[in-house]
Amino acid sequence: MSTSHAPFTDTAQALPSFASSHGLRRLLVKVFTSDSDGWSHPEVPALLEYCERKFALLARRHGQDPADAMAAAFDVLRLPSTLDAEDPWGVVTRAVQRTMQAADRADRLLCSVDHARRLMSSGDHDVERFSDLAEDGSIPVVVEQVAQQPPGEPTVDTPRSPSDMASIRESITDRDVRIGLITVRTLLSWAGWPPDDARVALEYVCQRLRESGSPAAAFDSLRRDLSPLHLLDVDHSTWTRLCRVLLGSAAQDGLIRRAMCGARPVHLLDDSRLMAALALTAPAPSSEVRHG
Repeated sequence: MSTSHAPFTDTAQALPSFASSHGLRRLLVKVFTSDSDGWSHPEVPALLEYCERKFALLARRHGQDPADAMAAAFDVLRLPSTLDAEDPWGVVTRAVQRTMQAADRADRLLCSVDHARRLMSSGDHDVERFSDLAEDGSIPVVVEQVAQQPPGEPTVDTPRSPSDMASIRESITDRDVRIGLITVRTLLSWAGWPPDDARVALEYVCQRLRESGSPAAAFDSLRRDLSPLHLLDVDHSTWTRLCRVLLGSAAQDGLIRRAMCGARPVHLLDDSRLMAALALTAPAPSSEVRHG
């Protein structure tokens, strides 16, 4: 049902008129006052596509599909109270956020979304998924096991020839990728990133890397992408530094590549330059004013 779209960015194109709360209210007035089925209005498909892109990162942050966020937004848009709200987009955003949180919790507890909503309202706590990082940033067992294995050829931050890189890519297994991503998330957690934010930031960068085809192209795209600034609550310089550390440069491999190519956590932690760069990406306390 869901179609693949490029991630929505504030700079990708001119925003539609309904992107503002005032514009959304005008569209909803047309929909609700239509003599026929108002939701067949020609702007509605574009509105739903916009919702899917707008809330895609929020959905992934909670392990959900962007199409689920779009459906949640549509449910709220159909409510007359949304039309009457002072800030319609604020109402929609908060409702989608709550729905994604409930869906995430339902997945954790293997229960219905409605039951998860009731638990959220009651203030009860759920259990953590065994695959999630611990709140204290401790290393998962699978990473500890890999760290204890005899190290292979050390990762050297020097430029490699295209043939060398092709050989490395061909030798990387799914297990290498999984362990590498866990390693990166662990280091981000130690650098001060909340585990959930570390996960969504890494997934966002990896998705753009797949779409762009190279670390350089991915970095160039991500540094102009403003969406993560609002969802992760970081400023532009912090986001750019994080992308640089994860993706690297022409002269130095990024953390993602190093981890997937077998760099052990203990070796990465001993890299003072890397850890200093990671420390500069740590989100500022929530009390500080963020991204301008």
